[in-house]
Amino acid sequence: MHSITDTKNNEIGWGIMMTAPFEYWQPGSEERQLRIFISHRFGKDQALFDQVIRALESNGFSVQDMSLSAVQAMSGPRGGDLPKLTIQAEIAARIYTSDVLIAPSGAGVTKSDWVSWEVQLAAIGYGLPILFVSEKSQQRRTRWVSEVADLELPHAICERNSQAIVENLIRLLNGRPHWAMRQEETDAKIRFRGPPAFARSDVLKRFPFQPRLPPRPLDEPTSRRGFWSFLGGDQRPS
Repeated sequence: MHSITDTKNNEIGWGIMMTAPFEYWQPGSEERQLRIFISHRFGKDQALFDQVIRALESNGFSVQDMSLSAVQAMSGPRGGDLPKLTIQAEIAARIYTSDVLIAPSGAGVTKSDWVSWEVQLAAIGYGLPILFVSEKSQQRRTRWVSEVADLELPHAICERNSQAIVENLIRLLNGRPHWAMRQEETDAKIRFRGPPAFARSDVLKRFPFQPRLPPRPLDEPTSRRGFWSFLGGDQRPS
């Protein structure tokens, strides 16, 4: 049996390639899934952002949700809480490999140390575009929004409904993702600055970059227009 070699010089069996030709996404012209990190995604926000993801997918985007929900509580191997720095390393790697961060901008939520740190890391540390979601009764911009705007960092503000969030996300992204994030430097004179290597490796093992379209077997027969297509579509009688 013959084999072929991918760009990482890993030999992949011909039979595997026949069933999953795009299993490993590589930076280039092929569009990949949109990676979104949502701060504070739990409680009343869970249903809203589930709706947002469905709406994005109905607009032709395939989404990888990189955020931590309430059911993804991070605990140690014996059930104890992980050290704060370990949790921060995990979150940093998730944000670093994301394309956009969505954050609440209500006055109450801005008091959260975790959400504040996530916004600061995304905006200043990694230069990620941020979509601030405001409450309906919110009259004034919060400190976060004002400071990000004053620094002219990429961001947008919208009301707390799925249509507004989706429209502003698409506008903020300014294109469909076909790039990756730098993971290391091969030049000894250049140093990589980013999340810890162990955290990046762990996150990418669990959330690898994925192509937008799912793999399709190479031997899948091409669809043909049949008799029923001339009678109003490809539907067949049950």
